[in-house]
Amino acid sequence: METRFNNDFIERMTDDGVGMLFVKERYKLDEMAVELLTRIKNKGLRLIYVTSSLPSQSIQEKLDLAKVTDYFIIDSVTAPIIQDVVSTNKCIFIKSPGDLTEISINLESMLKKEGETFVIIDSITSFLIYNSESEILRFIHFTSSIARERKTKLVFIVIENNGISKNFLDKIRSFIDEEAELN
Repeated sequence: METRFNNDFIERMTDDGVGMLFVKERYKLDEMAVELLTRIKNKGLRLIYVTSSLPSQSIQEKLDLAKVTDYFIIDSVTAPIIQDVVSTNKCIFIKSPGDLTEISINLESMLKKEGETFVIIDSITSFLIYNSESEILRFIHFTSSIARERKTKLVFIVIENNGISKNFLDKIRSFIDEEAELN
């Protein structure tokens, strides 16, 4: 497998703190997901994947390829589309990406479990479709505060496009320790 993440990037993203990963195009993240998930697993970290852009089934496929077994998915994509989805011990379904309170409650509950954790929030760009900038900023503030309190690694993914203002990104940066870009 060709390595596109250098060790410095992985170390920064898996050290304690809050990071933001800028991705120029979604397919690039999809191409690199298995490698990133494998490296998280190899560091011995439990994964919590919060999604507003991909259904849990797609994430599950990548987790299987990376042989990740210690994970939990908070899926806000599937329930609005498929009736009567049933949560499991590995995945909970939220009714809408606009329900940031429910997402936050479930995330906080999962972070109370023992062990080092790596949280991926995928993606701020998708959450902006369902929430105002001020709601997203409160969510980022809340989740980054919990991550710091529990010494958890947390990465917000931003799929770059023209829909996110520089001013909004500057506000997000006030909660971020590290930034990286996936080209």
